[in-house]
Amino acid sequence: MSEKTSSLVNMNENDTNEDGLNSILDVNRVLAIGIHKTSWQQVILLLAASLSVIIVFLIFIFTFINGFQIIPEYGLFKFLFGDFWNPDIEFGIFPMILGSFLVVLIALVIAVPVGVSCAVYLSELAPEIVRKIMKPTIELLASIPSIVYGFIALRTIVLFFQDVLGFKTGRTAFTAGLVLSIMILPTIISIADDAIKAVPQRYREGSLALGATQWQTIRKVILPASVSGLTAAIILGFGRAIGETMAIYIIGGGATALPKPFFNIFQPIDTLTSLIVRELGEAAVGSTEYHAIFGVACVLFVITFVVNLIGDIIIKRFAKKLKGGS
Repeated sequence: MSEKTSSLVNMNENDTNEDGLNSILDVNRVLAIGIHKTSWQQVILLLAASLSVIIVFLIFIFTFINGFQIIPEYGLFKFLFGDFWNPDIEFGIFPMILGSFLVVLIALVIAVPVGVSCAVYLSELAPEIVRKIMKPTIELLASIPSIVYGFIALRTIVLFFQDVLGFKTGRTAFTAGLVLSIMILPTIISIADDAIKAVPQRYREGSLALGATQWQTIRKVILPASVSGLTAAIILGFGRAIGETMAIYIIGGGATALPKPFFNIFQPIDTLTSLIVRELGEAAVGSTEYHAIFGVACVLFVITFVVNLIGDIIIKRFAKKLKGGS
């Protein structure tokens, strides 16, 4: 064997040995990473990330423990479907459930078309300078306290219905839903705008290249493509509306019985949240009324959970459909 050949063989052996050594070192590094001790920084970050989940869980447990006792004390069916609330003897919350859904439905009927239309304008039609002014201004509406909305509505909308339109009272389901629609507009507009902005630009370019007008592109391409985000906006708007308290408490009317007829939106109503804020301060701890109020809170939890679950299913189905799934 020549010296040159011997040198090549030695070099190959050295390379092989180095590769094997590097492989062993890589394995040791992986093992070292795998058995690396958890630092105190990681523990703090984990606790911070878990804080919201822990708080929600503790609130639910506390509410459920206090609210569940209304079932053996009063009865689940009578509690959910009773048609009158009397703090001393009757604890039927069906009028409040109906009132809550009625007010939220009115708010969504008004806010969804306005909010989506505004989001379309801001995303697709508004000049940049207009968008920079309007978007922060709309989001500023969300920072106004709900009690301020209620007070302003009490001195304007309620008086308008009473003094100008001649209603017996301006504190009705319609006025409450009208004010609530203004309150949820920032949520709907902001999320709908983000959803429309997230539609890829190639969708717009492809539609316009095929000869579609800008309005046809918006109506037949952009809105269908962003429907999952728009659905999320509506669901979050619902969640914001169903949990509203002070404004509805001020202008809803506080009627604890079913309106006649029940679909009359120009009669006073009561909601689950306003019932809680009105009755909790006077309920003796441990009494049936006390447990009934916490039962109302449990019903709100269930309604919110079911609505969010349905919304999540709808969003996933739309997203799958847009990706070409069955």
